[in-house]
Amino acid sequence: MAESPTPTPSHSSLSPTLAAQTNPTITNEKERSKDTEATATWNAEEPRSLTTFQKITILTILCSAQFFDLFNGVSAIIALPQISDALHFSPGALQWVITAYTLTFAAFLLFAGRLTDIYHPKPVFCVGYLLLGITSILCAVSVQPIMLIVFRAIQGVGAAFTYPSALAMISHYFQDIRERNRAFALFGSFGAIGNVAGFIIGGVLTARVSWRWIFYLVGIVTIPFAVFGYFALPKLTVYQSSEKRNLDWAGVIALSGGLILFVYGISAGNDAGWAKPQIIVTLVFSVIFVVGFFVIERTVKDPAVPPRVWSTHNFLPLFLYCWSIYWTLNASELLLIMVFQDLWGWSALKAAVHCIPIGISGGISTNLAGVASNYLPRRVLLIGGQLLMAVAVILFALADTPDKYWSHVLPGMIIGLVGVSTGFVGANIFIMGDAAHGEEGVIGGLMNTAFQLGATVGLAGECLLIL
Repeated sequence: MAESPTPTPSHSSLSPTLAAQTNPTITNEKERSKDTEATATWNAEEPRSLTTFQKITILTILCSAQFFDLFNGVSAIIALPQISDALHFSPGALQWVITAYTLTFAAFLLFAGRLTDIYHPKPVFCVGYLLLGITSILCAVSVQPIMLIVFRAIQGVGAAFTYPSALAMISHYFQDIRERNRAFALFGSFGAIGNVAGFIIGGVLTARVSWRWIFYLVGIVTIPFAVFGYFALPKLTVYQSSEKRNLDWAGVIALSGGLILFVYGISAGNDAGWAKPQIIVTLVFSVIFVVGFFVIERTVKDPAVPPRVWSTHNFLPLFLYCWSIYWTLNASELLLIMVFQDLWGWSALKAAVHCIPIGISGGISTNLAGVASNYLPRRVLLIGGQLLMAVAVILFALADTPDKYWSHVLPGMIIGLVGVSTGFVGANIFIMGDAAHGEEGVIGGLMNTAFQLGATVGLAGECLLIL
């Protein structure tokens, strides 16, 4: 009987020292860049030995977090009138029920990604998921506007912790490229489903029970998932690195501060007026903080985001591409909800029900895009996604009466979500597939930062044109 060849271990599953011994190229790369030398301090333990049941369990836990991250962002939108009546919000403060969550979500992604890469993703993920659940319960029992806004902001921090850590775990637990592509696609599909389920379930709970049950539901489901994840996610082998224990606090604070100021300025500009001094000053300082971040990253020994990242593998164009995806998605969703309720006179529940095709088409198309990614070039996915989104927006623009829902809006929803899903999967595979080992958390955090900024700017831009 012929002796089977000894399998060569994947370099991504080795410690930096052992991987360098196995492949001299890695040693040369480390000599060229201290940034690469100070990357991972953790790696998955024998990811190829995972059973099918373990892989299903991993994806169930990670995808549930993606679902509730998006669900939590939109479910409160449809309940805003009831929340305002119950807690006596002023008109100007009510928007912060939504903005507080998206603001901290975007601002803490880099910090979460940095923690993921320095230590390992499992505790970062579980702590974030648990924080999301606990603060959801606290949101449900809020009795004052400031109480709800503060806990919504902390919810955003918890959500930020789950995203880059989940991407890092997918990258390391699924070493086979086809399995990884399908895992990324499934992960994305749960986000699309959660986005629409937030409108639907939020509308049903608000109309039939109470807006508080939106938050109770999130807490009741996510807290057990967080605890289950701590015990069920496979163990990670941790190794110590004398070179890397620096969080780059200056860089993280500079970028997080810049993002907070930017999101605040964009969100408050429509309400307060763009010519107001406080809005102008806020946006100017956001630019100063972001510029300061790039200066810091070029001077510190161990930067949170190595400067080479922005010039590697078309990362900057892909960052802008990710920005455009959620710009289109969130702006279109807001437009449809406003048209359904304000122009066509539909109730919140009826409007939510007519958005169901978005969730269905998003869930199906994202998984199909994951399968297609194994056969189509990545650039085809990216370009095709943008073209389909453009067709959808044109169809929405032509739907000026309720009778055009079936001829224009419904086809636009399906075509648009196929485009969003295709672009989302293509961007995930492109960016995460080329991410250096040990930088998956930061790269994933930057990618979702682009998504969140695109959503914020898209909503603000649409409100500026409509209101």
